[in-house]
Amino acid sequence: MVSAPTHTSIEPPPLASLPAERAQLEYSSRSLVFAHDGTRLLRAWGPPERPWVLAVEPRGRRWSIDAWGAGPREARVAVRALFSLGHSLASFYRLTRREAVLAGTERRFRGLRLPRDASVYESLLHAVIGQQLSVHAALSIQRRLFEKTCSVIVADGIEVPSVPPPTTLRALGEEGLRSTGLSGAKSRAILGLAAPATRPLLDDPALARIPPEQAIERLVELRGVGRWTAENALLRGTGRTDVFVAGDLGIRVALAEYGVVPRGAAEEEARVWADRWYPGWGSYATLYLWRRLVEDQSASAG
Repeated sequence: MVSAPTHTSIEPPPLASLPAERAQLEYSSRSLVFAHDGTRLLRAWGPPERPWVLAVEPRGRRWSIDAWGAGPREARVAVRALFSLGHSLASFYRLTRREAVLAGTERRFRGLRLPRDASVYESLLHAVIGQQLSVHAALSIQRRLFEKTCSVIVADGIEVPSVPPPTTLRALGEEGLRSTGLSGAKSRAILGLAAPATRPLLDDPALARIPPEQAIERLVELRGVGRWTAENALLRGTGRTDVFVAGDLGIRVALAEYGVVPRGAAEEEARVWADRWYPGWGSYATLYLWRRLVEDQSASAG
C-alpha cells in the first residue's frame, strides 16, 4: 500500500488519444490497469527496484495525473514518455496517406501513440517471456511470475502489477522461474537479464540514439536474445520510432494479408517495404499494422 498521491496535469498535443481499452495497447497489456470507474488508467513506472504508480484520466482538454511515490514533475515526464507524446505523429500520418496498406489508419486510430515501458529491462523481460508463444500463453506465464514474486503495488485500492526487480528474479533462481511455466532456456535468459553485469548495457541511454542495427547488435549479445526480442525491447523500452519488427508473426500475417510480402519471404523483404514507405517510422508502422490486422480480423469474425 502506498501513500496519498500527488496531483498534476498536462495538456497533450493535438494528436494524442488516451487508450480506452487493452486492444489499443498493441500486443500486451504490460503493467497497466484500467480502472473500473471509467476512463482512468494506472501504470507502474520508475526503476524496477523503486517502482511507483501513475494514474492518468482525460479531463476536457487536459489529462489529470496522480502519482503515488513521485512528485508532479516526475509524473508529467513519465506520462509524456509512457504515451510517446514527444513524437511528431503528424509526420507519420503524412507517410500513411502516400502508402496503400496503412492509408486511412490515420483516421481509424487517430492519436494512437506508441505505448512505452519504463525501462529496457522491463521490455526485454516481456519479450523473452513472449518468445514463440501466443499472446494468451505469454500473459498467463507473466501473471504467474508476477504472482510468485508478489510484484504488485496497491494504489487507490487497485492492484497494479509491477515488473519483478532483478534481485527478486535472482533469488527465485532457475527452478523458481521454471515453476511459472518458463522453459529452461528462457529462465536462464531472464537470469542473464537480472545479472548485475548486464545492468550498464540495459541502462545505457545510447540505445535510444545509436543507429538501430548497432543497438540490435548490442542486445543480441545477451543470452537468449535474438533479433525479434531485441527489436521488441527497443521499440517499447527506448522511445525509438525507427524499429520495424519484421520477424513478428502478426506483422508477417498482416503484410501477407494485405498483399505486400508473402509469409514465406525473407524478413529482409519486409524491411525493404518499411524502409521505403516509413523511413524513421518503423515502430509506428509496426503498431498501426498490428492494429489494422486485429481490427479487420475482429470485424470479419463479427
